[in-house]
Amino acid sequence: MYKTLNGAIVALGLAGAALAYAGPASADDVGVHVGGVGIGLNFGDVAYGYQDGYWDNGHQWHSWKNDQEMRDYRNAHDNHYNDYKHDRDPDQGWRR
Repeated sequence: MYKTLNGAIVALGLAGAALAYAGPASADDVGVHVGGVGIGLNFGDVAYGYQDGYWDNGHQWHSWKNDQEMRDYRNAHDNHYNDYKHDRDPDQGWRR
């Protein structure tokens, strides 16, 4: 009886932790989600996207993790994506 009760408590604790960690989804979240746990990029923080990376809203430069991440952003936010490298522009692609 004691082992069964301990097992149930541990299982409920793990389930609760997974639900608390998952949080609400956003329309701008893209990534892989398995069992409520996800890995991805929140495109809501991308100000300007380029072939070689993106500027976030805090004016920090980031390289894409891989080509698929760049294609996902390009397909979802074509109006904020430039199909060339950011250093082509004199301001390194940051616009005000």
